Amino acid sequence: MPLSTALPPGPKGTWIGGNLRQFTSRRLDFFLDIAREYGDIASFRFGPRRIFLISDPTLIEQVLVTDARHYIKHFGARMYMPVLGNGLVTSEGDFWLRQRRLSQPAFLKNRVLSYAPMMGDLTQKMLETWKPGQMVDIHYEFSRLTSAIALKTLFGLDDSGDREKFVETLRGAFDLMSLRFRSLIRLPSWFPTWSNVKLRRAVAELREVVDGFIAAGRERVKSRNGNLEANSPEDLLSRLVTAKDDDGSMMTDEQLRDEAMTLYLAGHETTALTLSWSWYLLSQHPGIEEKLVDEWKRVLAGKTPTPDDLPHLPYTDAVITEAMRVYPPVYLIGREAVTELELGGYRVKKGYTVFMSQWVNHRDPRYFPEPEVFRPERWGDGLAKRIPKYAYYPFGGGPRVCIGNTFALMEAAILLAVIGQRYRFTLDPNAIIDFNPQITLMPLHGIPATLQLR
Repeated sequence: MPLSTALPPGPKGTWIGGNLRQFTSRRLDFFLDIAREYGDIASFRFGPRRIFLISDPTLIEQVLVTDARHYIKHFGARMYMPVLGNGLVTSEGDFWLRQRRLSQPAFLKNRVLSYAPMMGDLTQKMLETWKPGQMVDIHYEFSRLTSAIALKTLFGLDDSGDREKFVETLRGAFDLMSLRFRSLIRLPSWFPTWSNVKLRRAVAELREVVDGFIAAGRERVKSRNGNLEANSPEDLLSRLVTAKDDDGSMMTDEQLRDEAMTLYLAGHETTALTLSWSWYLLSQHPGIEEKLVDEWKRVLAGKTPTPDDLPHLPYTDAVITEAMRVYPPVYLIGREAVTELELGGYRVKKGYTVFMSQWVNHRDPRYFPEPEVFRPERWGDGLAKRIPKYAYYPFGGGPRVCIGNTFALMEAAILLAVIGQRYRFTLDPNAIIDFNPQITLMPLHGIPATLQLR
């Protein structure tokens, strides 16, 4: 059957910018409106760039799995290469495959489970600094906690001063990159604008700090004669330092730095957002929170959960799953075609970008009745097995599915239970909760709440 020479339907834009202004001003609603008005495959423009938005889970599987080798990461992901380098998020082809193969053993299930006590301990330390009646920004607190966990599990880093300096510099660099992403006209990164110069300085500082972490990691490995126990809670960097490819080659310092930066970013911000949006939703649904606390009382009786406890916390798992459905930390995935392809009966030309939005798919009433409603119970009757695989995909999918998804889910469950057994959060009644969709689904003004003891 010949492919349609026409483009999929979609919204009209301006002659020069296309639909970029609509995307910039109301990103989440922009995608949702397109899917609901134009169907499972639609198209629009960002300047001269042609974009397809697909919402059919079968088409999403085609892009992420069946035709994965014919796509690369889209232009938005590549824009973050000045910060992330050539890590797992941004690299492509044989280089990406080698890096994935070298990194995968560090995320074997038994090794991930070995980090559970560390997660619990750092959470308890945070709780010791909290006081009943204190006003906190939920997202800020959880970002600090998951950052500390990421830096401890990744680099073996304990010093709070080093942590704060690293996080502050990284956040500043990403703010500059996000500002660049939103600009219609982008001067080359080498052009000496104020923001480009500031970004180069931030990246240079980050690289210097991470290079120090890598040097320390190599010394730790050297002190152990390169021997790491399979299930020991050794930091991930030490695992990567010793990782060998089939031909015996290992990662260079530059490759280690790029993977470390990528794993840190992916390993803390998404979990912090999962926890932040979970507690925001729980604060609005006291009946669900009560049911969750009852499960913790029955199974944990006040103790920190171990990996053996997690299978006995099905409602905790359902709350986290539902929170990631309603407010997915990663709300958009993009791929760029490297050859001409077919998709839903349309021709995808080389250079076209295909967007897939978890924000859209997780709100599809075909699979999630009353999709705007936070209802963890919907996952209790085997829903995950009954819906198409790519109706719900918070960690992406295909060969490039998030390498740390097991780590993230375990961390979210442990932290939720440790914190929730001690405190509840009362949302500031004057708070305006809104979204700031950047790489991830950030809260625009934070999530201010008051701490109350159980």
